[in-house]
Parts: sequence; structure tokens; C-alpha cells
Amino acid sequence: MKSTIRIAIIQPKPYPAYDDPYNIAHALFLLDQCRGKKLDVICFPEYFPFYGEEELSKAAKRLESYIIAGLVEEEDGKFYNTATLFDRSGRILGRQRKRCVGSLERNLFEITPSDGIYPAFTTDFGKIGIPVCIDFWGHPEASIQLARQDVDVIFNPSIFPVLRGHWKYGALVRAFEHFVPIVGVNTASFNAIFKGRKIHHFGGHSFVISPPKLFDKEHFRRWLRGLDTIESWVQRELEDFECVEIVEVDLKTCREYRLAFKERFGFPK
Repeated sequence: MKSTIRIAIIQPKPYPAYDDPYNIAHALFLLDQCRGKKLDVICFPEYFPFYGEEELSKAAKRLESYIIAGLVEEEDGKFYNTATLFDRSGRILGRQRKRCVGSLERNLFEITPSDGIYPAFTTDFGKIGIPVCIDFWGHPEASIQLARQDVDVIFNPSIFPVLRGHWKYGALVRAFEHFVPIVGVNTASFNAIFKGRKIHHFGGHSFVISPPKLFDKEHFRRWLRGLDTIESWVQRELEDFECVEIVEVDLKTCREYRLAFKERFGFPK
């Protein structure tokens, strides 16, 4: 398994209607900026590009990267808000359906809540979890389930027009509880249209949260003794506008020191 992975956070400015088919073309345009970057994971936010399984499958194969996309899945006449994971060959490795579905999603897209099960998906570099939006930062259950499966990194595709600060601090709590890296991905700020009404979405501030890289047990002990705040765990935080940001995420530190960290603070192992 890899000790470090390269990821691309894609923070797009969507077209005003969430289900606008132009969002597929825009997603492919943004994916073109990932060519030649030797990425392990490319992550889009919640509900973006909404559709486009075939196009994203081809892109994952072309880029030889895992892709996480916000897609609406239909099964037996029901619709689900999913984080859909494509592997490097373009195959759908799995879907994470959203459990905590808001009134806007129910009324606008007839989204059905999931069963509340959060699997860890096995990749060629380790295990990942992909709980959607409030399922992760708003409730502890998703991170608890994923921690029990020894997940290596958690991706949290979201749409955050409000509570962006709470999102980050909620993710910091989860990272501290489970000593696991977190990648939160939002849309950029944009003007959304709901039933003919224009509503401005304050977006941006996607982030990577992770403990600093530690080199040996003595380094770990010195760092732990001086630990006063975890603000420094925010390794990267983006601004409001559209961008493709490439970040390296250290998995080795958390794998090696997770049990020792939890033992120190009395967290369940």
C-alpha cells in the first residue's frame, strides 16, 4: 500500500440547475486539467455533475485514476444522492448513498434516504470512505462505522452554501476522534436556480485535514507532548472560486500511530 497519495480536489462552479446536462461537459473540461498528473483520486462535490456515468468511466480509464463523482442513482423507481466511485479501469467500484436527506432534496429531486450503512471501499492504495455531506460532519455514525473497518482516508463530497466553518470544525473533530485524514470537497460559489428562483450559494473552502507527517516513535512522542491545538491539521483550505487543486495526503503516519494516539486519549480502539 502507498504511504502517500496524490489527489485532485475539483471545486467546480456548476451551471445554475443542478441537473443541467452542461455540467457533464464542464466536469470533463475540469478533468482535462488532471492529465499527466499521476493522480490516485480525483474528487468532485455532491450532486456534481449529477449525471454522466459513461463519460466519467471513460475519463477514469483515460486518467488511470479513481474518480469520486456526485451522481443521482435510480433503482426500482427511487432516486438516491450518491458518491459514486470509479476505479482506474473505469469500472464502478461502489456507491455511497446519502442517509440524511434534506427537505430541498426530497422536494426537488425526490431523493430517498439510504439504509445508513457506510462501507470502506478497497483500492490499490488502501481503504477509503465517502460519506456524503452532513452524513459525515453532522452525525458520528458514518465515521464510527468506517473507523471500525480500518479506513485509511475519508472523502466528504458536499454542497455547503451555509455553515462552511462548522463543516471544517466538524471534520476536525472526526479526524481527531479516529486519527484519519479527511478530504472535504465543495462547489465553488455560484447562483443556483430552484423552481425559477435564483439563490446564491456561498461555496468554496474545500479542505484537506490530516495530522503532520511523523518520522519515528520519538518524533511522535515529542509532537504529542506539545499538542495544544489541532488547527494545524488543516493542511490545505481553498478559496471561494472554481479550481482544481492537487494535494498529497500522508497515509503512513495515521496507519503507524493510530492505535498509540487513541490509547493516549482513551478513544476506543
